[in-house]
Amino acid sequence: METTLLTKENAHRVTMVRRVDAPESEPVAFLFRGKRHGYCSYSHLVGNPGKEEILAPADFKDWEVVEVAHPGYLEEYFKQACSSYNLTSFSPDERGESDIASHEKELHEDLQSMPEQQRERYMENYKRYFSAMIAANSRCASAMITGPARFNTGRNEKACNSHAKSVTAFREWRERALEAIRKATEAAKPEEQRLEEEWQKVKAFIDDAASTIHGIDTGTARGYSRALFVSNLAGRLSTYVNHGNVEIIDRAVARLREWNDKVKKPVVTARHSIFKYPELVRKVREKQQERASRENREIPFDGGKVVYNFEEDRLQILFDKIPDTDMRTTLKRNAFKWAPRNQAWQRQLTHNAEYAAGQVLKITI
Repeated sequence: METTLLTKENAHRVTMVRRVDAPESEPVAFLFRGKRHGYCSYSHLVGNPGKEEILAPADFKDWEVVEVAHPGYLEEYFKQACSSYNLTSFSPDERGESDIASHEKELHEDLQSMPEQQRERYMENYKRYFSAMIAANSRCASAMITGPARFNTGRNEKACNSHAKSVTAFREWRERALEAIRKATEAAKPEEQRLEEEWQKVKAFIDDAASTIHGIDTGTARGYSRALFVSNLAGRLSTYVNHGNVEIIDRAVARLREWNDKVKKPVVTARHSIFKYPELVRKVREKQQERASRENREIPFDGGKVVYNFEEDRLQILFDKIPDTDMRTTLKRNAFKWAPRNQAWQRQLTHNAEYAAGQVLKITI
């Protein structure tokens, strides 16, 4: 089996090491930057808990890697990340090392949170954005490092702005990608599994609220507003009513009845509107089913079309080409959101949505 030596490039992810000249010995812990001396000044520690000793980078070659926290996803960018701080830091190696360490940890956590089939593409895009970010950083400079003579302030400002944009683009891409993967993963789950997971969340919320309300009634929970807790409970459950989620509401009301049966003072009185939710949610479900059975309607306009998607209960705007920045801003201000799955700008199908679409597109709907 090939031996992997401890190096500056992999030290940030190594957790266990063993001396090269003692291959039969027990591995010991390695603590990357286990001791801090000041800004960008650290010592690495090696040894069992309570017996750690400082290990200098010059002696890394005497130790082999036994265990790591995660793979070296970004190790190929190590030198580039360090050199990207040559013009902005007195400690470029430490800054670059920190970037690699933090982003590799983030990438590893992201990958563990998604299905395996999504990981390769996500990792490729993550590397692309990370590479662009450190490349932009390498063009930034500081007069403290380069010296003030003939320091090109204008060019440096442009370079710094470009780097800031690359960081923003990276963060925004990551948020979008993770949200899209989360939604796709959620949609791929069997309906029974989704329902059960959602019910467990609702059940935990009900139990927490009911326990606090009971505590208020018995005097064990002080400083809380009983009416506010009941109102919050009703508001949370009303969301499921509006979505036509009969199964969740039926189980939620049954859970509240269980609480009322086991405490002296009812958590929620029988007169409360919550106990009418089962009837209301069924009316919502009936309307949803009626809408879903209707045939979609389209209204063309110059440059696209408006679609009444009754099955998804969405008013959708489909453009023939990507709308300009002003139009996208206007759509967002009017509560339309971009839906990659449908390749449309959409919002819930309501009279307000129809009015908003007419105002945005300057057409009659």
